[in-house]
Amino acid sequence: MTVASVLQAFSGACHCGAVRFTAQCDPSYSVLCDCSMCRRRNSIMLRCAESDLVIVTGRDALNEYRFNTGVAIHYFCSICGCYTFHRMRKLPDKFAINAGCLDGLDTATLRPILIEGSKN
Repeated sequence: MTVASVLQAFSGACHCGAVRFTAQCDPSYSVLCDCSMCRRRNSIMLRCAESDLVIVTGRDALNEYRFNTGVAIHYFCSICGCYTFHRMRKLPDKFAINAGCLDGLDTATLRPILIEGSKN
């Protein structure tokens, strides 16, 4: 039996507010990744489709960082340095959103699963 995804609309922003976005995510499915990048930033992430992420303001304030295969694109605010989201390596049509950047989401209620990104 599969559990249906329940998308919720969220507004989000970096720490300084220069980058603002909206995303449709299912908060019942969250992840922690153990790759070298994710392990260091220790962010719980929610997944969304590319079409469900809209950058409202601050596109020009975003910097990107790529490593290893260069497929995953990690986005950071160039002003405050906050990690906001990244294009996923294994699912390049999806984004992982930093749950800590989402307004009104209590990250203490999330039960993330471990993704073994270091193994691939």
